[in-house]
Amino acid sequence: MAPIEDTGPDRRQQQAQNVVLIALLIAFSGAMLGVVFGIVPGSVSGPEVGVISLLAIVTGGLTILVVLKPAMATSVITGVLTVYFVFHLNAGAIIVLEASGELVRTIPYITWFFPLVVFHQFTNFGFHKRVISLLVSLSPLPMAIYALAHITEPVAIETVDAIVTFLFSFFAFVAFFGFFTRHREEEVQRAAMAEEAERSAAVLRVSEERFRLLGLATNDLIWDADLKSEKIWWSESLLNTYGYDPHGSSTELTTWQSWIHPDDRDRAVNDMRSVIVNGETSWTSECRFVCADGRVLDVVARGLFLRDESGEPIRMIGSATDVTELRVLEKKLRQSQKMEAVGQLTGGIAHDFNNLLTIIVGSAESLADIHANNPQAHELARTTLQAAERGADLTSRLLSFARLQALMPEHLHPGQLLSGIEGLIRRTIDEDIEIGICVADNVRPIEVDRGQLENAILNLVINARDAMPEGGRLTIEASNVTLTADDLLPHEEMKTGQYVVIAVSDNGCGMPRDIMERAFDPFFTNKAVGKGSGLGLSMVWGFVRQSNGHAQLTSEPGEGTTVKLYFPASMTVAPENRMPTTPAGLASGTERILVVEDDELVRKHVATQLASLGYEIREAASAAEALALIESGWTADLLFTDVVMPGGMNGKQLADEALLRQPGLRVLFTSGYTEDAIAHQGRLDPGVHLLSKPYRRADLVAKIREALEG
Repeated sequence: MAPIEDTGPDRRQQQAQNVVLIALLIAFSGAMLGVVFGIVPGSVSGPEVGVISLLAIVTGGLTILVVLKPAMATSVITGVLTVYFVFHLNAGAIIVLEASGELVRTIPYITWFFPLVVFHQFTNFGFHKRVISLLVSLSPLPMAIYALAHITEPVAIETVDAIVTFLFSFFAFVAFFGFFTRHREEEVQRAAMAEEAERSAAVLRVSEERFRLLGLATNDLIWDADLKSEKIWWSESLLNTYGYDPHGSSTELTTWQSWIHPDDRDRAVNDMRSVIVNGETSWTSECRFVCADGRVLDVVARGLFLRDESGEPIRMIGSATDVTELRVLEKKLRQSQKMEAVGQLTGGIAHDFNNLLTIIVGSAESLADIHANNPQAHELARTTLQAAERGADLTSRLLSFARLQALMPEHLHPGQLLSGIEGLIRRTIDEDIEIGICVADNVRPIEVDRGQLENAILNLVINARDAMPEGGRLTIEASNVTLTADDLLPHEEMKTGQYVVIAVSDNGCGMPRDIMERAFDPFFTNKAVGKGSGLGLSMVWGFVRQSNGHAQLTSEPGEGTTVKLYFPASMTVAPENRMPTTPAGLASGTERILVVEDDELVRKHVATQLASLGYEIREAASAAEALALIESGWTADLLFTDVVMPGGMNGKQLADEALLRQPGLRVLFTSGYTEDAIAHQGRLDPGVHLLSKPYRRADLVAKIREALEG
């Protein structure tokens, strides 16, 4: 768009300032000529000297003022200069007429009365313009009256005729010029108004274009509502994001509330009405927005109310921001924080709790052996052992949920795994539940912890059984699936690629949405008191996530539930299966074992059990004490150390230092909570032997022999 030519008031103002400055310079130059050729040579004297001097002073001073204060050139300075010119022209003419007695000699002064009218009309924009205009219109009268009062007889008729002719022509000039200037002012005003209208229209077009581009540049929905006419303008985001046509008839102010989710509609509308009634200016509400295609988005709506002089709202400008992804991220963050909190809690209690359980399990086993011939005492010992093992299982579930359990993954085939536990599954569920196990022929192998996976599947089977109290059908499937970028939307933190999915489905009672969203939370259960700990699904979730997979739950009330476990498919060749060897009894030995444990009760308990089998035992309560014993010259065959210990050095650091001093030393770790010392990303480091607390005596002896024999 071409720039608008500047022909308005600003240009007229500048032109008037230039005219005033030219007039001042001409008048000042004339005064200087009078001084040089009149006053200095002595050609003029008396009142004429005073008039010339006053002209020089006034015009010189006003010239300086125009330079310093240009804004005064068309107001105060013009008014003062015009009044002075009226005085100067009359005084000059009267002085010349009095000195010479000839009217002709006054013509140079009389001539300037005409441009004085023009000068005043075109330069004075407001300073007592009406009063000064009247003064200018009557300006020749003092000189004319003086001339008529001093007429000499011989030239009386000619003088009167000349004066009357001059006055008539001057007044006619004033009248016609005044008529011209009035119409010119109206024309100039109309032109200025037209230019201003065009300028305003151009500014409005730019503003509207900027507003439109702003609506296109942002993903936010922007609207401008006229509350009186109930008309509303919507940005293009209404169509691009929400699917509604901003130019359609459905976008009237009276119907937009229908787009808000029914459960949020009354609250949002009432909040807006409350802002209007209370005289507030801004409104904010978070609600769900139903799109044209049925999608539901979380939005934060904000509005600004504009009111008239009486305080009534007449307009509302607002925006709506889609925060659906932000709320999903916040939910993931809360879940992550919850996981971190549970992990810290679990890590804090697992070490000490498992130490206690280790003593209880070992003592209960010993009591059961001692009282083998006393049924009552033997049963008490067995009950104590079972209770301790249930406590150990509870701790293990907590560690699994928090992804702190040390996993021992192995290369296994899902079909073989399901076949191996099919009998256990059938013994677990009721007879009125039909079982179907379906494994795809080409299902790929996976690398997971066998025991943890079996435990996870059994947990899902038990949940399915409880959801079908009157019988039903349980289905367990294993198949391959390829996840693309589009498939990852519902799966958090997953990558594209090949996966194996193990799905456990039932046609039981199902879950409502609010229960399903909390199903994986720890200690959450909708079962009756005493029927569940609330850790089954949370353990499954933690184990699968720790195995670089994902657990997905879908359920409909009255239709049933399906839990899918996604594991990355293994692309490596399965190693040869080796049959596990089970010791026939408690194997004894004569090797030297250094037991390092900060808990004195656990240390004494383990040392006593190993010593009873013939091993030579030395004890240490800390890493520093163990290193001191090694450096003293005593050679150990096996370092049996706890992982988590106080004193600034954990079991892994102790093992590294000990191996520097005795390279052939074998190491067996034990812990109820390994942190990241010997396991990374939940998996034991290669070549690491770990005995998890609490453990039975047979597990202890078997692991000792495994570590010693390599």
